[in-house]
Amino acid sequence: MAFFSDSIGIVSEPTVQRWLQEYVRRRGAGDGRSSSDLPLPLLKENIACAHSSLVESVARKFLGTGEPLEDLAQEGYLGLLSALEYYDPSKGVRFSTYATHFISGAIRHFLRDRSRMIREPAWLQEMAGKMERAIEGLTAQLEHEPTSGEVAAALAIPVETVEEILASRSASRVISYDVSRGDESEEDLLNRCDLGDKASLSALVENRVVLHESMQRLRPFEQQVIYEFYFRNLNQTEIATKLGVSCNYISVMLRKSVERLGKMMGEAEAYDRHRRPEASVVDTLTGLYTLDHFRARLDEGISRAVRAGMPISLIQFHILGIPSSGRARDEALEQCGSQLRCSIRRMDMAGRGGGDSLLAILGGTGPQVELAAQRLIRVLESASAHVRLPLCVVAGTAWHPEQGRTADDLFREAQRSVDEALERQPQSLSKAA
Repeated sequence: MAFFSDSIGIVSEPTVQRWLQEYVRRRGAGDGRSSSDLPLPLLKENIACAHSSLVESVARKFLGTGEPLEDLAQEGYLGLLSALEYYDPSKGVRFSTYATHFISGAIRHFLRDRSRMIREPAWLQEMAGKMERAIEGLTAQLEHEPTSGEVAAALAIPVETVEEILASRSASRVISYDVSRGDESEEDLLNRCDLGDKASLSALVENRVVLHESMQRLRPFEQQVIYEFYFRNLNQTEIATKLGVSCNYISVMLRKSVERLGKMMGEAEAYDRHRRPEASVVDTLTGLYTLDHFRARLDEGISRAVRAGMPISLIQFHILGIPSSGRARDEALEQCGSQLRCSIRRMDMAGRGGGDSLLAILGGTGPQVELAAQRLIRVLESASAHVRLPLCVVAGTAWHPEQGRTADDLFREAQRSVDEALERQPQSLSKAA
């Protein structure tokens, strides 16, 4: 009997299967639970936690791209939640097998959005970054892909400039792909590797050059297996018969060869992009993401939430009772950061705001974020015992799309909620704020 383990504790596979069946039953019936059933959001969270090892194992395949594992895993959890909305047990497919495609697909989509193989001037990178954020914000606000004119108006730049930058960026996109285990069909492999549109792959000269150079570093037999499978559309059995080896050997060779190929292309990408050190997006005191990186990830999360039709929420914590300076302040912020980081789901993200505030993004969470905020307030206030300070925490929440369609909207709503909470605090604590 298989067991799953995460923040919910050790859970047997039959229990997880029962949760899945219950969720699917209630998913299309407006919850429809009895008094003895778990709330639907909690049921969904339990299923996600039970599959944390699956998400992390898929995310680790993409470490060669240079992205932090935490970011990859977060994207994977969003894919897992999407799989949960479409899963049909009557098809006879295990949920873990079904979800793997969604998890890897979400991660690949994230990597395609961030990957670059052509080195660009600093001014172009900066302008393109602003443009991407504007497009994500407009997509969430308008609920459709914005036109070049709408993007130009938002950034106060000529339409021609927008089109030139978009053209230059499209020429540098690189397909990130991985290979599955040998027990999957060739159709599944092609879907997961995102190579179905071979015309677009051939059309990008830069992609062909990088792919060709990486292929030359493989052994001749590995090159032939990849060529027969991806470019001649032969299945594993046909390749084995043609080359006079076993099907199992072709399966293993195909997996290892593409893993090597993906790693080589990922290394080339990381080198050309001159990535900043991972620590540059992490606040050294709290161990949480910096405000700029956190805001950028919230923008990306909103854009994906719009496409997936799922909610996403923001919590802003304001901590009262922290000294204005000195070692005691550093210890308090460090302890609170550690408490928050260890108390949220792996699919969520924590960051540091301005002053004495901390932040959290909760994927797949709507109005129930208020309950989560109350739980996390108690967690943060428990840090008082560790730092020997009378800490008091107030929180403001906001969720997409009901309370805002852009990151700025959610930040404003969460800050308004914090301000209201501070007004309700005793006068002595308010002065300390």
